[in-house]
Amino acid sequence: MSFRPRPTALAVGLLLASSTASAQTAPSELETLVRQQAEQIRQLEARLAALETGTPPVAAQAPAAADPALVERIAKVEAAQAKAPAVSWSKGAPQFTSSDGQTTFRPRGRVFVDASSTRGSDFDARNITGTEIRSVRLGVEGSYGKLGYAVEGDFADNGVAWKSAYATIGHTAFGREADLTIGNRLNDRGIDGSSSTANTPFQDRNVVGTQVLPQRGLFGVGLTERVYGDNWHGSLSVAGNDLNNVGDSNDSMTVAGRAHWNPVKGEGRLLHLGAWGFYEDIAPNSTGVFRSSAISGHLNDLVKIAPGTLNGATHGHGYGVELLGVRGPFWGYGEWGTREVSGLGGGGRYAVTHDAWALSAGWFLSGATPSFAAKTGTWSRVKIARPVTAGGPGAWELKARYENVDYAELPTGGTGDALTAGVNWYLNDFSRVMLDVVRWETDNRSGAYRGEDRGTTFNARFQLAF
Repeated sequence: MSFRPRPTALAVGLLLASSTASAQTAPSELETLVRQQAEQIRQLEARLAALETGTPPVAAQAPAAADPALVERIAKVEAAQAKAPAVSWSKGAPQFTSSDGQTTFRPRGRVFVDASSTRGSDFDARNITGTEIRSVRLGVEGSYGKLGYAVEGDFADNGVAWKSAYATIGHTAFGREADLTIGNRLNDRGIDGSSSTANTPFQDRNVVGTQVLPQRGLFGVGLTERVYGDNWHGSLSVAGNDLNNVGDSNDSMTVAGRAHWNPVKGEGRLLHLGAWGFYEDIAPNSTGVFRSSAISGHLNDLVKIAPGTLNGATHGHGYGVELLGVRGPFWGYGEWGTREVSGLGGGGRYAVTHDAWALSAGWFLSGATPSFAAKTGTWSRVKIARPVTAGGPGAWELKARYENVDYAELPTGGTGDALTAGVNWYLNDFSRVMLDVVRWETDNRSGAYRGEDRGTTFNARFQLAF
């Protein structure tokens, strides 16, 4: 067992030594000398304790009569500590920030573990039960002054796909805060379409976010300019296909824009109004021009609203509106969107339209309030007052949603809707347990499951996102 003498013990030793070795020194002088040395040692001890705990000392100046070598050593340690990066765990993973605040670095990721069971379908093959790792996403983000970046890959659906891979440049435009994104980033289109599924109240985005979108999908490689006001934001982007394009054909090209306004914004209350639109040139022989709607959740690929097939699409355009309100623990929002696709098929030129809409509402019973980013018009991370990981109850949220998809104008397109009710239990700021019950109905005119059908799907998820 090692022994480390403390400075206060040294002071006592000095006092004893002085009392025997300095017999010729007057008592008053000896007492004064010992007190000065004790005060010097106390100040040095305080500085050493501050270095050990990582907090700045109250008095940074060393006493004049202290040991010069010790003073120099402590000064070097303090100088090195001042240059060391700061580390914060407030976002669930360590974020390193340089001493001048100009450089940051943080790993980020997510794990979604899902279970699903479907019952009641007239087609027995649709009544399946299973589990899946919905998403395992790993990446990094950081900044160098006004230059920011993010790169992450997603392991899902038995494959690997790049998601965010972009750089941002912060600047001002028309005297307002703005940023320019270069690369592959989630598009700015509607509330759910612009929000991460790690933050949306339901396990999947609503049908407006997943169905009324350009052929290129949710992501696209290109440029996006965003400008922010006190209670509004606007964006404009030009992008091709996402970076998973194999590069053996032309990209589709999309020009898109979105704007929102908050006429009411205050503590515990918010009113959000928004609109968006896009125009797309669709590359010849493109696939995925129309997407099937997985109306019961992600796992069961058999319960979908089929759009049918339509060849020869050349261009399209779409637009939508959004309305959201927050009042204390309550939230509600609605979205509607439509898309028209034109082309040249076997019967000549055509122009067909499909649309979707959704209404959602929720109530935090305890432990938290709705977390919606008024600046960007997207769902953000919920802050928990008393996390389970700190001995508290976490937070509980009730939610409900109705959504409708209409592909009927397409030659063999179907229709369908779903009513979802559920509960979210937030364990802390970074993890939650989600339970959703979906009562769905489909009426398909193509695919293996034609005609009217209905059933109930039970979905559960454990989510960790940092």
